[in-house]
Amino acid sequence: MDPDDLLGMLDLGAPLTELADDFEAVATEYHGDRKPTAVVCDEWAMRRGRDLADCPRWTATGLDENAAADFHALAFDPQAEFQPCEDRTREAFIGAMVETPEFHALHSETMLDDFAAQIAALHFGDQFAEFKKKNEKPEGMDGEIAAIGAAGRAIAAAAGEVKELKEAEGALGMGAGDLGGKRDPKAVAEAFNRIRNNSTLRRICEAAGRFRRVAQSKQRLKAVHCLDDVVGVELGGDLARVLPHELAKLDIEELELDMLRRLAERQAMCRELAAVEPVGKGPIIVTLDESGSMREKIENAKGLALSLAWIARQQKRWCALVAYSGGSGERIIALPPGRWNEAALCEWLVSFIGNGSDVDVPIVELPRIYVELRPPVGQTDVIMITDAICSLPAARVECFNSWKKSVKARVISLILESRPGDLANVSDECHIVRRLDAGEVAIGRVLAI
Repeated sequence: MDPDDLLGMLDLGAPLTELADDFEAVATEYHGDRKPTAVVCDEWAMRRGRDLADCPRWTATGLDENAAADFHALAFDPQAEFQPCEDRTREAFIGAMVETPEFHALHSETMLDDFAAQIAALHFGDQFAEFKKKNEKPEGMDGEIAAIGAAGRAIAAAAGEVKELKEAEGALGMGAGDLGGKRDPKAVAEAFNRIRNNSTLRRICEAAGRFRRVAQSKQRLKAVHCLDDVVGVELGGDLARVLPHELAKLDIEELELDMLRRLAERQAMCRELAAVEPVGKGPIIVTLDESGSMREKIENAKGLALSLAWIARQQKRWCALVAYSGGSGERIIALPPGRWNEAALCEWLVSFIGNGSDVDVPIVELPRIYVELRPPVGQTDVIMITDAICSLPAARVECFNSWKKSVKARVISLILESRPGDLANVSDECHIVRRLDAGEVAIGRVLAI
């Protein structure tokens, strides 16, 4: 029995070739003319594509601005709408990408983030250019497999760099966070390019990311009174706090999409709630030993310092990072609760003094530095990170403890692979750690402040 006989028995009559022709005709009538882009792009999306196409890296791929608009919209738009494309190769490539769970995981990180979307689009363009050279007409099973492979490589490469971007943003206090406000895309790009091109900064940010994940866990476990006092109205995206008249817009067809956009961009009007704290939160001051013996440990130490600065930012506390070594002077950077100076912070992170060990800064000079910086008044947390064995005269111990009492300071010392010596006499908590690792119990204690 041949296929035509089978169709006749099923009362379908027409030969397979005729059915195929009819299907093609119906598909053509349904889709209409093919468009220059595979993703439906408005004029704004096309402008973003033209801007991306001017990038030297994109120019090197040989792709046009329509492809740039497609890939940027694919990464940036919350819900891309597809259409038949004149470039069938690009249509097949995009179709292979959007069907994978890895793409949807990546899209959650690039959606409505212009710089992250640009990074992803550039990787999509690199892999698509390679794919197009080898597969002018990706037809049949071989073409489909090739498209899936190229799409997978594009997503993996984009996901890796976007992850680095998010780690860098979090480390330098440039992430979306919970503090509201808009990021400066230019500042984000400059900071990320500096980190990407500096191996020391990159390793510090990676260490900060590990410590920050521990800090997030420890901070969630802290017992604080409920957020039960409404103190005002703020912009945000927490659906549980959105005001009733804003929620009502979700039921109005003309306002629904705009309201969803405002939720996604954290621009909806929400109740501002306050928790009851038993005491006022003052500054966090991190003193970091930069003697020569700390050279092999300094990247993890600075990653820990960055994670403590992140905690201060989340708690809306003032923070200072103080690096010292012997009598060579100290390097200080103040990080207020608002916008940080990312360029100055990067400079502080990459610098290293490298002289001998001395306790002049954390014990002798810290009271003076505290007065000069004029931090806000409140319960102060001082974190000391050193590998030195301290020997302190009784007068210095008494003087430092007197200052500590006057500013309501709590001192937590981390001693690396050494004995605390007399540092224990000026510390409320003194921990000896084998290495600066996120799994160390003492590190978890510090990150729970």
